[in-house]
Formats: sequence, structure tokens, C-alpha cells
Amino acid sequence: MNRRDHLAGLGLGLVAGALATPAPAQARSTVELIAKRKRITLPDLPVLGLTYIATFDLTDKAGAASGVAAASTSIVDVTLDGPVILSQVVLQLADGEIHYQRVINRFGAFPRTAVGAILGGTGVYAIARGDVKITWPDQDTVAIALNLIEPST
Repeated sequence: MNRRDHLAGLGLGLVAGALATPAPAQARSTVELIAKRKRITLPDLPVLGLTYIATFDLTDKAGAASGVAAASTSIVDVTLDGPVILSQVVLQLADGEIHYQRVINRFGAFPRTAVGAILGGTGVYAIARGDVKITWPDQDTVAIALNLIEPST
């Protein structure tokens, strides 16, 4: 008996069929922001399990003020090169908030990059989902590209 037949026998045939059917292509929009760090509480010698915060001013690519951001971060690994961190980030924009999460190595030469998942939001971003790509060109700057999936109509 294959998995689909087994799930159908449990009354889950529709779910199994839905999971096997590829989703239609969805439109995406991209929001690009620049974050300039205002504050960080990361100590010089971080230890596994430590949490810290960072706050940022946000601008669009042209430099116009766009909002503020806060990151709550946990150190999930410490290597000889430096810490690996897991961050939950909230971008507070004029028309709502976007929340995302990511893991990044906080070591090595700049630029550093990472990807993450958009978890949701508020206001016009209440049903936000998609992914985010961040690039740290230097110690105090983060380029954020939010790839938002447009809701199906």
C-alpha cells in the first residue's frame, strides 16, 4: 500500500491530494529597506544561550525615513570564528509591521548574507508571508529585501 492509499484509508485522501498538487504561481512584491543600527547589547565575548537586542532606524533605498526595527536575538552556537545567531525581527513601518526570523553567522568578512522567513505582520501586512534576504555591507548597516507573496484572489 502506498502513502496516498494509506492516507485515503484514514479519511485524509483530500489532504494528501492537495499536498501532492503543485501550487499555482503567485505574484510577488519586494520591499527594500536599509537598517542603520542605533543600539546593540551583544557583549564582546558572547556565550551560548545569551540573548541580546538591537534597534535600528529604517530608510528606503533613497534615504527617506521609513520606520524603526527591533531584533531579539539568541546565540545558538559559538565557533572559533564567532557566534551563530537566531533573530526575530520586527519592522515597524507607517502602514503596519512585518515580522521575520533568520539565522546568520556573525563572523567573517563583510558583506555577510542570510535568508529568513516572513512570519506575518500587522496593518497592510496582516497576511504577510514570503522570505527575506539580508546583506550586511558593514558592521552597522543591513540591507533588507522582503519578498512578499501576494495573496491569491
